[in-house]
Amino acid sequence: MITEAIQTGFTKEHLAKLYQTMLDNDDSKSAEKMLQIAQKWINQEFMISFTGHFSAGKSSMINHLLEKSILPKSPIPTSANVVKITSGKGKAHIHTDKGIVIEYEEPYEIDMIKEYAKERGTIKEIEISTKEAILPDGCTIIDTPGIDAADDADRLITESSMHLVDALFYVMDYNHVQSEVNLHFLKKVQKHNIPFYIIINQIDKHNEEELAFDEFCRKINQTFEQWGIFPEIIYYSSLIDMASSHSQIDDIKQTLFLLLTKDKDTFLNVERSVRQVVNEHKSHLRQEYESEAAELQPEDSDAAGRLKELDIKIERLNNLSGDLEKDFRTALNTTLKNAYLMPANLRDMAHSYLESQQQDFKIGLFGSSKKTVEARRKREADFLAGLQETIETSVQWRLRDKLLNLFQSYGLYNQALMQQVQNMSIVYDASDLSSLIKPGATVNGDYVLHYTEDLKDDIKQKYKQEALKLLDSAYEEIKDKTANELAELELERANAANVHEQYEMNEKLKNDLEEKTREIDDALTTPKATDEDWQEIQKALATTKKIIKTHDASFFKDEAESVIEEPNAAETEKLTAEPAYQADSILSDLEKVIDTVEDLPGFRSIIADLQHKHSRLGSREFTVALFGAFSAGKSSLANALIGEHVLPSAPNPTTAVINRIHPVNANQKHGDVIVKMKDEATLISDLKSLLHQFEPEPDDFDALLDWVMKNKIHQNNQLDKTQQAYLNALLEGYHDRKTEIGREITIELDEFASFVTNETIASFIESVDLYYDCNLTREGITLVDTPGADSINARHTNVAFDYIKYADAILYVTYYNHAFSRTDKDFLMQLGRVKDSFQLDKMFFVMNASDLAEDSSEIEMVQQYIIEQLTTLGIRFPRLFPVSSRRSLEEKQQHIGLNDQMKAFEHAFDNFIHNELASMTIQSAIRDIRRANQSVTHFLNSTQMNEEEKKRARQDLIEKQTSLRKLTQEIDIGLYEQKIRQKIEKQLYFVLERFSIRFHDMFKETFNPATITDSGKKATQQLKSSLINLLDYAGYELLQELRAVSLRIESFIEEIKHDVYLDYTNKSSHIDAGFLLPHFEETDLVTPDYEQAFFNLAIQTFDIELKEFNGTKAFFAKNEKEAMKENLFNRLYPYADEYVTENHTRMHTSYIQQWNTMIENMKYFIDEHIDNYIDNQFQIISDQSIDLETLRQKEAKLISILANYEELN
Repeated sequence: MITEAIQTGFTKEHLAKLYQTMLDNDDSKSAEKMLQIAQKWINQEFMISFTGHFSAGKSSMINHLLEKSILPKSPIPTSANVVKITSGKGKAHIHTDKGIVIEYEEPYEIDMIKEYAKERGTIKEIEISTKEAILPDGCTIIDTPGIDAADDADRLITESSMHLVDALFYVMDYNHVQSEVNLHFLKKVQKHNIPFYIIINQIDKHNEEELAFDEFCRKINQTFEQWGIFPEIIYYSSLIDMASSHSQIDDIKQTLFLLLTKDKDTFLNVERSVRQVVNEHKSHLRQEYESEAAELQPEDSDAAGRLKELDIKIERLNNLSGDLEKDFRTALNTTLKNAYLMPANLRDMAHSYLESQQQDFKIGLFGSSKKTVEARRKREADFLAGLQETIETSVQWRLRDKLLNLFQSYGLYNQALMQQVQNMSIVYDASDLSSLIKPGATVNGDYVLHYTEDLKDDIKQKYKQEALKLLDSAYEEIKDKTANELAELELERANAANVHEQYEMNEKLKNDLEEKTREIDDALTTPKATDEDWQEIQKALATTKKIIKTHDASFFKDEAESVIEEPNAAETEKLTAEPAYQADSILSDLEKVIDTVEDLPGFRSIIADLQHKHSRLGSREFTVALFGAFSAGKSSLANALIGEHVLPSAPNPTTAVINRIHPVNANQKHGDVIVKMKDEATLISDLKSLLHQFEPEPDDFDALLDWVMKNKIHQNNQLDKTQQAYLNALLEGYHDRKTEIGREITIELDEFASFVTNETIASFIESVDLYYDCNLTREGITLVDTPGADSINARHTNVAFDYIKYADAILYVTYYNHAFSRTDKDFLMQLGRVKDSFQLDKMFFVMNASDLAEDSSEIEMVQQYIIEQLTTLGIRFPRLFPVSSRRSLEEKQQHIGLNDQMKAFEHAFDNFIHNELASMTIQSAIRDIRRANQSVTHFLNSTQMNEEEKKRARQDLIEKQTSLRKLTQEIDIGLYEQKIRQKIEKQLYFVLERFSIRFHDMFKETFNPATITDSGKKATQQLKSSLINLLDYAGYELLQELRAVSLRIESFIEEIKHDVYLDYTNKSSHIDAGFLLPHFEETDLVTPDYEQAFFNLAIQTFDIELKEFNGTKAFFAKNEKEAMKENLFNRLYPYADEYVTENHTRMHTSYIQQWNTMIENMKYFIDEHIDNYIDNQFQIISDQSIDLETLRQKEAKLISILANYEELN
């Protein structure tokens, strides 16, 4: 599939303009890459890259293909930087991040290259140019960091060199071909159109009996096809078994040198490199845009329209009062103007009324006065009645309706205002009629017309006056109504204005992006570069080589040493300080003190305390727990410590058997072995945990095994090989072990190995207790070989946690060239969580098989690497010791000198066991010696008192007793309860946050190309299995978090208990300076028993999320897995929150109860010692049997003993 690259005539103008444009766009990273391409173009340099896993053997492969050991080999990742190899002047150039180039001439030490290659922080690139003609002129081999190494930085460094590569060889570990990291990286390489070859190395690991090699190759091809990955060729190789019939190492060499010679011009392609960097620069511009745009509100193209609408609404509201008045007056005037107030009949009545108001008006021929008056009244009343009716129908009713409608159109519905409109009216009376009559006027048609016009105007005026009162009320109403609405609109407008402003800013960002994209496209197609632009490139290239320090190795060392984290003073003291006093010396002094005061009256309680401390120091028992991954050499280390081959090495990590090696005692002699078999309930729990995804129904063990056999569960591919082996062991061993279930059996020492290593027996064993007499156990040490974290059911018990919490010392064993597995990392992460919860650093880390190292420098290198790994897992400043358990056991068995490494470890370990662990008891014992000395001094003083002084002393003691007891009752635990509550809340607050972060890794571990390989029904089952594993993993992670929080809370409670006790001690000294309380013993707090999260969560809960699967290609290649991950997390999170909340209550209740009990016990302890102290003092005052000189001798002897501990006085 090799295709000839089309050379399109890239010129220096292209490179110069692109470089300058990228600089102008503040993309120094792309500009630097363009600078490197310019150098490649100038030199016409052909580059082949080797990359892949850090453990796949890239460096060894390059050395073999070039037939020269030019690159360092190491049991740990050796390259944290890009290393370029050429044939040339015989010089090594080390490019630092400060633009300095350090130059070494051949011959140079490979260790020096190794150190520079590992340094990630200060070194940018290494160039090795050897005088030997191992490569043709103009050709370069590039060695890159492993992309799946401990730090993602390695992958970034590797990807950062891809723009220079003309062809790539990707080296894979035989066991990690389907790693998702591999496949994603190859997809990127393919996207850049870089020709690539795949080398599947270390095929010496292949076992033909487990899988035919042809079938292995078929599965590999299938995986690549599913991902749409099409390499030039897939090669298989082994640098261990060179004679392997499947190894194609010679073909690889032939292809490599064909590329370097005949095909060089075919593959050398600067255009591809340029386009790759141009695309990266466009991505940079897009990311810059998205980063700035993300700070703005979401785009809203209609923001301007909405702003305009709001302005109109605000303007309308501001003008509402004026509009209302205008519309009000219009409605009023129009209604009054159009009112037909004087119809003809009413005008006639007006005429009659006016006539009746004339002075000469009379009725009849003779003008009877009575009739005249009645006529006047009648005409007036008729006119008024007619007029009132006309007013109501023509003005009042219509005006009311119009004003009601008007107010309602403005949203004015206030009942008081509406009622005021309804009540609006005028009443016209006789005085109103008469007031408009002009005296002396002659009543004729013209006058009647003038009068009625005046009457109409008066009526309208009166209505105007009445209506305007309504307008004032409406003003107040509309003011109240619009105030809130106007405030809301103003706020909405401010927000809209902000959105519009941000929209315009976003549009500007878009335009800038489009403009910059056009500029880079123009620079790519029709560059308009000047000579000055090209000179800038030449100047930049010259600058990178400006400073050269030759043969100055101290440059790197000083830089490197300055960034190594060192323990602070407290950590250093905790790690390295020798105890102030040895247990053996304090034992001797305790015996002397007891001997000195045992004949004195009133010393009974002090002597009891001294004897108790002597007993604890003299007959101590220690539990030392061994942890480590399978095959790390735990059993081998245990044998080396014992000095004899006692524990056999387990053949596989299947079972979770606990092996304990005890000191002999009165009941168990040397060689006794007691085997505790699992009971039926434990076996059922183990099986159901393992078979959870199959939903087993039987509830007894016999029926469960029948169900497994009937359904062939032990052959089901949904279980891994270890799980299948466990089921087979149970099925095969059940008949022979059936009668032993739940029992304790005693076996002979020579049967021990077969019981532990034979899976058909070991699967039924819970623990084995071996009583063995040797130097180690004679020191009171019980050695516990715990199950590996990867053993069956190991995670579903509290065994590991209990030993982490209660063991006096923890030994974690790792193998010399063993990379930490997932289960290793999970366990170590838990150690990191709880490490600071213990008063002493009781963890020792052992790097076993150190004899595999070629020299001491390699050991130091591996040690440093392990320390870095442990640090990333939360274990800072670990005590790490390299040992060879195999060699140490041989030396002890042959009675020859023990090697220095084992000596160093055993010295540190013995010192910790016998002195550091005893330090608390030693300090307490010294305090008791001081109590004895003070009591002797008081005795001495009392013998010189007269009777009156003794009487006062006795009274004083009674008062002190009362005061001390009162002080005890005043201990306030409420404040401390609040501190405990706050501590629990604070600790649990971050549990879910850390869970959210960890979920990504947990999903990646369970949903990957190795677990999801099929489609259809098979894929459905694989998805279900992956989900079950994810829920188990995530649930266990939350359980571990809660356990770690509990240990921190318990440590905190111990701290505040100490504070309470110290506070009491200080206050009591003001009452009686001679009253010294002994040490209050440590309290074993009980950790609440938490269940694992999600264990009973139905798989059907996630049916919707699993149905999103559309095949492996879409899931992995198109990254649909990210959507599923997010959706699964969103579905699971509420259950996680509920789990933490429920256990928050459980944790709080448990620890508050234990705290209260602890304080009550403390009060009882204090009061008991108060009473003992007072009684003793009374005896001392009253007793005169000891002469003064004897007491002085005793006091001198105690002072002499205390002088050894003067800094504690």
